Amino acid sequence: MQNPVSGKKSFLVGITGMIGGGKSAATKFLGELGGFTINADQLAKHYTAPDSPILRELIELLGPEILDPDGKPDRKKIADIVFSDPQKLEELNRLIHPRVRKDFQTILETEAVGKMVIWEVPLLFETDAYTLCDATVTVDSDPEESIARTITRDGVEKTDVLARMANQLPITEKLKRADYILKNRGNLDGLREECKNLYSTLLGKML
Repeated sequence: MQNPVSGKKSFLVGITGMIGGGKSAATKFLGELGGFTINADQLAKHYTAPDSPILRELIELLGPEILDPDGKPDRKKIADIVFSDPQKLEELNRLIHPRVRKDFQTILETEAVGKMVIWEVPLLFETDAYTLCDATVTVDSDPEESIARTITRDGVEKTDVLARMANQLPITEKLKRADYILKNRGNLDGLREECKNLYSTLLGKML
């Protein structure tokens, strides 16, 4: 991806997969190998954090019931609303995504110049994010294992996980669209080895 400020080229790798499927682990491993990692969800969380810079807009969109007793945004309350109302989710995405994209662009132009950038994006193919990438990667995981992992990790019910999954492409479609696939079948050592092989391949593409 050509950097408009420096003119130097970063190599942008978009990585996705299903909820609980190992995207973050793969991103971490690729980062340990030398990739510069950016997590789209972490950037987005800034806007629903207690010190959210768009608190007024969040209240206007979702109502004051999203606030905790201290008047701060409660992410669980926000999730309960938007994942049960596709229209609200779309409106929230329209509010947050342009800001996240701007933050992402700033990082590319200031910190990631000339580097291999590993960009973890849950909605890589559901949005136009994939069009910015030099390469796309999907982590292939077992759906039932991924759901169980998410329930344990996030302390939520299976219905909550399924509601979130309903707003994403099926893993089968993500696999079809990806340039590269990383297999994650519950063995992190195996995933780490897959990441080593992929990183070598991507380095060759940068040259």
